[in-house]
Amino acid sequence: MRTLNLIFLLLFALAFEISYAQPGGPLGDPGSQGVQLENQDISKSISIYPNPATDFVIVKSPALNAHQVKLTVFNILGNEMQTEIEVIDDHEVRVRVKEFSAGYYLIAVRDEKIQFKGTYKFLKR
Repeated sequence: MRTLNLIFLLLFALAFEISYAQPGGPLGDPGSQGVQLENQDISKSISIYPNPATDFVIVKSPALNAHQVKLTVFNILGNEMQTEIEVIDDHEVRVRVKEFSAGYYLIAVRDEKIQFKGTYKFLKR
């Protein structure tokens, strides 16, 4: 069962990575190339720190609006974790991880307005 959960989590993370790496339109619609390049730039601009974390993790990106972005935290088995998320400023969000057990976690970052999806890994000590 644990192996299946790990496989599910890896496929989930891969799906997020593929979703913004591939052109958004059907069969590589040329009109979607600008969105593809823009999303790749956004994914590189996102920073997750401190890593490893003890009390909280900051998600920061000058390209995203912190008031519109949706963050979801998953443990390594693929279970969604309940946590407090606080907007610090227009481009920074703080995620409380103090109560989490030590281990690896994933943060899924989504912004529906600009059609961006990305997944990032961090270590909780």
